[in-house]
Amino acid sequence: MTSRRQKITIDTNCVINLFDAASQSATSVEELQALFRYALSGTVELSATTRVEADLRQDRDEVRRAELLRHLAIFPIIGTVARWDTSTWDGGDFFADDASERLSEEVQRILSPGLTPADKRFSNKINDIDHLVGHARAGRDIFVTDDGGILRRAPELTQALGIRVMTPAACLAAIEEAVERTTVRALPDDAINPRYHSRAHRGSVTLDYSNNNGRYALGDGHCLFETAWSKGGGSLIHAYRDPASIDAIAIAQGATSIDSVTDAASYDFSSRYRSPRTGQVLIWRNQNGLYAATQIGDIKDDTRYDGPDALTFNYVILADGGTDFTRA
Repeated sequence: MTSRRQKITIDTNCVINLFDAASQSATSVEELQALFRYALSGTVELSATTRVEADLRQDRDEVRRAELLRHLAIFPIIGTVARWDTSTWDGGDFFADDASERLSEEVQRILSPGLTPADKRFSNKINDIDHLVGHARAGRDIFVTDDGGILRRAPELTQALGIRVMTPAACLAAIEEAVERTTVRALPDDAINPRYHSRAHRGSVTLDYSNNNGRYALGDGHCLFETAWSKGGGSLIHAYRDPASIDAIAIAQGATSIDSVTDAASYDFSSRYRSPRTGQVLIWRNQNGLYAATQIGDIKDDTRYDGPDALTFNYVILADGGTDFTRA
């Protein structure tokens, strides 16, 4: 199963803290090293804006400046709004349009309201604004910094502009949580009764749902789905997300067949149980984030004198981590 890589933009202070070996005041070094390892492994995408180079070129220590610029070349660079006195013009900066001008004004309002050229740190503050503008315009996910001024404004940046700003430690925690959540695991099936288990990734099943506590397993390994059912009455049956391998269930409202489900993730997975009727499609999501679909074919209820309790359904498992059953 695959998931979209998080796109992380690092601030100038992160580059300095990560690569200035002689620094006695570097912060978040271990966290930044861990993020860098995730980038090298392809788990995340780590980039910097053109303003990092502009910031580094202000360093008066020629040896350190050259060393940091050499390390900066490792990273993909994203452009930001062009400025005559800062942009190198071959680095990817873009001329401002109405949208980028409005964004720049909003970021300045939040970070440095009332900023004027008379401010002693005017160029640094403008660079901070440009970092965030470039990050946002590139549609990136997390801006990482140890700058206290930017971090204090993080809630407002998120609320007003959708710009997520985090410390290296917070970003690392978010990435590690995502990695843990999306790591594919073999789900144990040792205790499953083989009489109530179909290991194939598609097929048709008929079971007596009054037996085996109403459970019937589909697939195996990381593709295991332990379905659970109980009597519903009439032309419906109850389905549950209670088994250990199941994360959530939903009815594919409007779907007339399994192969008419174009996006399994788009349905409402908020309830512990669902009650599909004959002909309806039920979507199951397992603990690995994989999807299976079952279409109810026939329901027999012994209280209606139509024979023993029995449920018949067709099913398909998307083993590739997709959500589109039209291609299954």
